[in-house]
Amino acid sequence: MASPPYVELHAHSAFSFLDGASLPAEMAERAAELGHRALALTDHDNLSGALEFAHAAAAAGIRPITGAELTIGGQTPGGVRHRAGSDTGRGQTPFPRAHVTVLAMDARGYANLCRLITISYAHTRDSRDRRAGDPLLTMDALALHHEGLACLSGCARHGVVAAPLAAGRRRDAEQALRDLVAIFGPHRTWVEVQRPGLRGDRTLARGLEALAAHVGVPAVATGDVHAHSPRRAFLQDALVAIRHGLTLDASDEVRRGNRQSVLRTPSEMAERLHDHPDAVAQTLRLAEQLEFDLTRDLGYRFPDFAAGHPGEDADSALARICGH
Repeated sequence: MASPPYVELHAHSAFSFLDGASLPAEMAERAAELGHRALALTDHDNLSGALEFAHAAAAAGIRPITGAELTIGGQTPGGVRHRAGSDTGRGQTPFPRAHVTVLAMDARGYANLCRLITISYAHTRDSRDRRAGDPLLTMDALALHHEGLACLSGCARHGVVAAPLAAGRRRDAEQALRDLVAIFGPHRTWVEVQRPGLRGDRTLARGLEALAAHVGVPAVATGDVHAHSPRRAFLQDALVAIRHGLTLDASDEVRRGNRQSVLRTPSEMAERLHDHPDAVAQTLRLAEQLEFDLTRDLGYRFPDFAAGHPGEDADSALARICGH
């Protein structure tokens, strides 16, 4: 059987609360039905569905990839302000809230991802401001816990690189990308290219690919999946409207009304992004580097008690410590 021409590296389940519309197991089972060999689950600012997804994927015969879409911002309450973009000097505005997608390459990367998510919620415990209570990371925190992680530049709407580029701020987009490269290096940084079927997405995708080439990092295609089937996309519309406190009619600008963010076959995605063949091929290359498997590589390791007690195993050490 020929290998699928595309690997989906950006997908959300219902654990992207009031955004994703499908359970992790539904995503895994549908991916197997559609001919995927691997799938990444990248819920917003959490790993709540990661273990369920990993076991469901293994049962369905596909390889689970563990990740998350993290929210990066300029300042957490009481935290450090990080400014990016062009150096405008005094009065420069903080780096706005934006997204990056991070994927665990190995066990160290998974540990760092867990730590980053914990840090992103640290300021939310006693917050009375709903907006201030959202999870948020500074770039400084990302720089401290980057090892073992692959970094993608985020979605077409809110990505740390795509958002300023779509707004016509190419200099800010380039600086944001260079900030990521400074943290992760050119071999662990990718620019996400998406085709969500929105106005201007072709121009944005070409601009992102050109920017990636200019900075010297690869572009990679992603689908920003939010539902496992077209029918479930209707629920996704309703969830987004609820999240914004709007009716369906009034929420047209904030929801994915064209219902294109649905899991599709690898061939369909390769065809959708046919004018970005290198970015499509890059999905396969990147997936090969993501060796971490949550069902296999997350185990408990007892401390080494053998020092001073040659040949002692964990059970014997426990018995000795307990006085038996």
